[in-house]
Amino acid sequence: MRSVRSLIAAFALLVAAKAAVAMPHFLAKQTDQSLSFTVTRNGGAIGYHNFVFRPRKGGVEVRVEADIRVSFLLIPFFVFEQQGVEIWESGRLVSMDYVTNDDGARHSVKAERAGSRLRVSVDGKPPTTHPEMLPGSLWYPPSPDTTMMLDPGDGSPTPLKVQALGEDTISVRGKPTRATRWLWDDGLRRELWYDADQTLVQVWIRGDDGSDIYYVLR
Repeated sequence: MRSVRSLIAAFALLVAAKAAVAMPHFLAKQTDQSLSFTVTRNGGAIGYHNFVFRPRKGGVEVRVEADIRVSFLLIPFFVFEQQGVEIWESGRLVSMDYVTNDDGARHSVKAERAGSRLRVSVDGKPPTTHPEMLPGSLWYPPSPDTTMMLDPGDGSPTPLKVQALGEDTISVRGKPTRATRWLWDDGLRRELWYDADQTLVQVWIRGDDGSDIYYVLR
């Protein structure tokens, strides 16, 4: 019996380890921090995606806000709006609360960790329970063994491919910066760059129409 319990405990620790992240180094300052990105499409600004980090006992609160609009002759034909709050402790998600308008598809997603599980409620419906996983909010550096994420936009557990693509020198706030490029692929291919301090400094997404969408750090 003791060996069975030991195996169960070891498995729980393994799941938790895979659902933990290495926090960006700037969070060690224990002061409010922010990352603000201008979102561009084929070189023209179409919105913003911002993250605000506030220290709290044992972890950090992350506030997320995005507003992205693609228009033609001043008429919007794509709109993405999102507001969210994440609570983290020791590199693990404790809870999150998101409201999203993805071009007319509107969802409210709440999640809360319960041991090594995640209880997720979408649009006020009774919660469902899933293995602990990370939200696809992009601001944290990924782990190569991550295979699932929780989509903060609609609350669905989503298969995820994560792969390191090597190092690049890119321009960040007008300065050449060495950064590691990662692939996040959950059906929508994203490439993300994190600097030596594990800070997200750039995002690239291929639009459905073939356009190049970049997040440019302000």
